[in-house]
Amino acid sequence: MTYSTDSLGGCRTEIMENEEKIYQRIGEFAVSFQWIENKLREIGWFIIDPERKEWPPTQLRNLSNYDLVNKVHSLFIEALPKCNLDSEIELDFKGSFDACVKSLHELRKNRNRILHSAFIELKAGGEVQAILRSDPKLEVDGETGELVFNQEYLEPGSFDREMRQMAEISIFLNRANLQLIHRYPNGGT
Repeated sequence: MTYSTDSLGGCRTEIMENEEKIYQRIGEFAVSFQWIENKLREIGWFIIDPERKEWPPTQLRNLSNYDLVNKVHSLFIEALPKCNLDSEIELDFKGSFDACVKSLHELRKNRNRILHSAFIELKAGGEVQAILRSDPKLEVDGETGELVFNQEYLEPGSFDREMRQMAEISIFLNRANLQLIHRYPNGGT
């Protein structure tokens, strides 16, 4: 990272802004991931009880993210034929949900990597110069037997790929939820 300095301390301002942006991105990541988990529960709850006879729902609340994704996936695949969609559209939804599940499991692993890490502020002269994400769980390379450290220096754009992935997943889950609302039996009542 290159810093330009001026007589008013422009370098210090850039470092502080980057630090704030990094922590903001970590928060945005966590909240976005929670939104996706909630949308999965909404889809599952709708399939389980489309008429909302038992509200608030109790099912799906205590599942791990891994189990939640898999359970909602199976519920959706079972519900899809009841929506009376054209076969081509149904097939597209099935394939898209299968791909979404794969992305959700990858995202879960990234969530664990990011949120279970230690964030280490590297300081010099009393100021944060960089932030290091370090997963405290050490792994052993299966081939060499060497310890593997999962660390990275963070920048404001460090989580851009994961945020784009969550945006794509969110759009698809909203689309799937909307189809259920309009097409699933007793969903519109």
